Amino acid sequence: MAIPHLSYDIVGLENLVPAVHGGHGDDQGLVHLVDNLLTAFNEEKPSSFHLLGGLEALGANIHPVLLHFPIAFLLAYLVMETYGLLFQKPATRRFATGLLNLGGLSALVTVISGLIAGGLAPHSAVVHEIMEWHQRAGITVTLIALSLILWRAFGGIPQSAMPITLHLLLSFLMGGLLLIGADLGGQMVYQHGVAVKSLQVPTDNVHHEHQKSPADHP
Repeated sequence: MAIPHLSYDIVGLENLVPAVHGGHGDDQGLVHLVDNLLTAFNEEKPSSFHLLGGLEALGANIHPVLLHFPIAFLLAYLVMETYGLLFQKPATRRFATGLLNLGGLSALVTVISGLIAGGLAPHSAVVHEIMEWHQRAGITVTLIALSLILWRAFGGIPQSAMPITLHLLLSFLMGGLLLIGADLGGQMVYQHGVAVKSLQVPTDNVHHEHQKSPADHP
């Protein structure tokens, strides 16, 4: 019984039509296929994407990598603590304590990295003033968070009216300063380009599918 001649194309690779029987020396056999696949995967292609390129560009300034952790943990603590108080859920408040611990410790590391970053990044006098307020906000947030951590560690989770009220006031003050500090940091980066390696004006605008170009508007 004769075996039919089978062949197939590899999408994206030119001139690759290997035959099942090996190609008979016409450079279309299995060995040629593997060689072309390896060449295609190893070939350098022009692309703006580079794995871990952001970390490589930051260098010694790791502050932008760390700052998201205290924001996420401390705001989550505030939400969980408030929810636990409103609906009288002790388990939720215990979970909030864990979030507070993570937020306070990450805030401490983030502040230290921020102080180092402030000395590394060139900036103007206008930016320097914004940076000082950003640092004050971050340091205050860290001090409040560490104070709340010590309170809950040695005094327990507040249960009576006065301690709960003071605890919440400090927590919401911490949350407000956290958002203010984040906004000041955003001003430095997105308005003044602090620690940004290059500021480029695009010569060709890329429009995503859900966006309309100016020409599409009447």
